[in-house]
Amino acid sequence: MGIAAGVQAPWGPALGITVFGLALATRRWNTALVVGLAAVGMVSGAFLASRTERALQVDLPTGEVELLVEVLSGGGGTSGDGWARARVLAVVDRDRIRSWKGPAGWLRGDVSDWRRTTRWWVRTVMEPITEPSPRTVPTSYPAWSGNVSSARPAGVAGGWIGARIVAVRRLVIERLRPDQDPGRALLAGFLLGDTSRLSETDDESMRRAGLSHFVAVSGSNVALFLGALFVIAGPLGWSSRRRAVLGLAGLAFFVVLIGPDASVLRAAVMAGLVLLARPFGLRPDTWTVIAAGVGLLLLAAPELAFSLAFQLSVAATMGVLVGTGWFGQLRPEWLRVSLGASCGAQLAVAPILLMSFGSVPLWSPLANLVAAPLVVVSTGLGAAGSVMGADLLVAVGAVSARAVLAIAHLVARLPQVGWAVCTFLAAMGLASTRSRLRPAAVIAAGIVTAAVTLLATPHALGDPVSRPAFVALDIGQGDALLLLGEGGETVLIDGGSSGLGIRDGLARFGIRAIDLLVVSHAHHDHYGGLDAVIGTVPIGAMWYAPFPGQGPRFLSLVEDASGATHILTPGLGRYRVGSIGLEVIGPIRRYASLNDQSMVVVATLGGMRVLLSGDIERIAQREIEPPRVDILKVPHQGAATSDPGWLVATGASTAVVSVGPNRFGHPSPRLLAQLDSAGMEVRRTDLEGDVVIRAGSR
Repeated sequence: MGIAAGVQAPWGPALGITVFGLALATRRWNTALVVGLAAVGMVSGAFLASRTERALQVDLPTGEVELLVEVLSGGGGTSGDGWARARVLAVVDRDRIRSWKGPAGWLRGDVSDWRRTTRWWVRTVMEPITEPSPRTVPTSYPAWSGNVSSARPAGVAGGWIGARIVAVRRLVIERLRPDQDPGRALLAGFLLGDTSRLSETDDESMRRAGLSHFVAVSGSNVALFLGALFVIAGPLGWSSRRRAVLGLAGLAFFVVLIGPDASVLRAAVMAGLVLLARPFGLRPDTWTVIAAGVGLLLLAAPELAFSLAFQLSVAATMGVLVGTGWFGQLRPEWLRVSLGASCGAQLAVAPILLMSFGSVPLWSPLANLVAAPLVVVSTGLGAAGSVMGADLLVAVGAVSARAVLAIAHLVARLPQVGWAVCTFLAAMGLASTRSRLRPAAVIAAGIVTAAVTLLATPHALGDPVSRPAFVALDIGQGDALLLLGEGGETVLIDGGSSGLGIRDGLARFGIRAIDLLVVSHAHHDHYGGLDAVIGTVPIGAMWYAPFPGQGPRFLSLVEDASGATHILTPGLGRYRVGSIGLEVIGPIRRYASLNDQSMVVVATLGGMRVLLSGDIERIAQREIEPPRVDILKVPHQGAATSDPGWLVATGASTAVVSVGPNRFGHPSPRLLAQLDSAGMEVRRTDLEGDVVIRAGSR
């Protein structure tokens, strides 16, 4: 709280120090301790805010430049469409290399395999981030972003030691062989926190089931590593002090090997404090270790206070400690401890998840209870197998990991719940601590859980909807649109970025086959989820428009689709899918922007005309005559990249915005106000879920 206050209020440190002085003067020692800690946090926050402001005001080189960068956070996203956070070490200026200690930024492109501490020579255009999110800036200082046009490796940080650590990590990955099957890919996540080989659907399933913390390397991994280290060193008969030195060196190696993620740092610092205390005869309790560890980390790196991963890691640790004391009468003991730890952790992180994402998985405590033993087995066997080079142990560990994936896929299909349900279940949990209230509380919680599960879970029959209809599926940030013809025809335009999201959306409307799949353009929030559709749902034909600059990930999708359906590249003109009429009106030429290259289609069904605009922006809009339609799908999640006059000129009575939680400010409040003032009814998937418009219902 002190750090947050220091970031937001420059006068905070002065106020905190003043109150601290008054508390000392009046000998209110407990008050002085609390206020003193808050004052230290405020000072750290003020320095953090100042450092952030300076980072965002640095003059960036103009035009395309060649940079030497060091990766700060490992590659994310997918092959050809990934991202990495990096700091600049040097700039090539007129064929001369000059040192440049500029702020960190985001690099996008074929960087999904980049790892921390590796260094790269890259060519990019550094675009400043002029309106960073207040929540994300203190975490990572993303002062600029750029697309990588070319890259070549330049070694690793840390010299000989850094190279050895990278070699160890590479050896472990080679022995795990995560490309071979999903179980091995998840095993790499358990051991190293590396989920780059995990499919997006599997990764999303782990997150939605509340199991993604198992691939955020933390306390259990540190304990396993130190245990193995001490077993190896045990025959040497070292004293407690020498073992402490060995343990601290091992922790340093472990942090560098895995990477300085928030959860890794938290677990390592806490373990380090225990190792330091024991040679001096100290036995600090766990709460003292948590308080000291978290306090030291926040003083050293106050930006961690704004890290969601750090917040979740600390909250989950505290929840586990509290929860293990619950269910005191339950037997056997392992079930009591496991269930209490799972429930305590979920209850502790629930408020943070609800504030950040708006929902939490209802069945996560049970999923964690069942998955935790499997993760322990998988991690232990995988670690032993990768160290000894015993592929049989790795294979058995991968089988256990696949069982965890099966649990994740099952629970991910179950409901996510918000504040109301969480508050009610938490209240019933507290009531169950009183013996006379326990039966009623358990019954009430069971009834609500069963009712929510039955009502909210997508089922095979789907929700009945009278055709013809236009549907904007609620799949988060991105597009997934359905045209439902009166003769049973189904056209799907785009598939969002989540395989689970589009799969659940189709299930909600009972879609078992697609007559035509239209991929508007090669941005991940429009095609990323289609991996879960192609090859699993029959598709009559697929439309897409080839364009230079489409990444390997998208081209791989097209290649996979070519084995499952007919791939077509439609020209401008009219087409028909049963009772559904389709007129392709764009793109009319090649554009520099992939958004402007979107396929633009006017659909007619049941006398209703719908403009499917992809993500086209002002340039393409100026060159396309605005068609007269009844329904407008607002381009680019309602971003301020459209010409409001062009949108209004369509004469649509309803404007649909397909959007989800995002850090880009979508949709633009100004654009929405202009559509509203033009008399359009604005409907949004982030506010009402699936938007369904039936022909004749407007």
